Amino acid sequence: MTLDPRLQELLDHHEIRKLLAEYCHACDRGDEAMMAACYTGEDSWDDHGTVKASGPEYARIMTGRVLQNTEAASHILGQTLIRVNGETAAAETFFVAFFRLPDAEGEAPRMNQLIGRFVDRLERIEGQWKIRKRTCVRDTSLTQPITRDDYAAFGFVAARRDGDDLGAKLIGLAHRS
Repeated sequence: MTLDPRLQELLDHHEIRKLLAEYCHACDRGDEAMMAACYTGEDSWDDHGTVKASGPEYARIMTGRVLQNTEAASHILGQTLIRVNGETAAAETFFVAFFRLPDAEGEAPRMNQLIGRFVDRLERIEGQWKIRKRTCVRDTSLTQPITRDDYAAFGFVAARRDGDDLGAKLIGLAHRS
């Protein structure tokens, strides 16, 4: 049975956006296996400035850096423009990323903010959309010392980077690193 092309387009766009959200979740939580699964495999490529590598190698390097060098990481995705052409697609997704870095040698903790776009070539492999080639485009960035964190004392549930993270548990995302 062939779907109405408009329904297929909706499904494709939904699946691609879901993949992008899973990628960001994996990065923010430091889940190497989940992040690597977003790529087509060793034949994929990710250009993230100082790190340029196959998708699985990029996932290994970046999740290691996130876990070792940050206290928190958070990506917020904006609009995504997607063009599907059969089993391939192109997408441009706007994002804002925040990385809290711990204090170092007498310096205050810092907040790095990156505003940019993921420019992706994607392929549908065995019915699932995957990233074949990604280029991270930096539109602007900012680093500021954190001199106050009033919300730290407000009793919020603490974020975790493992399978006990509240969101991961609720949605059923097993931390796979």
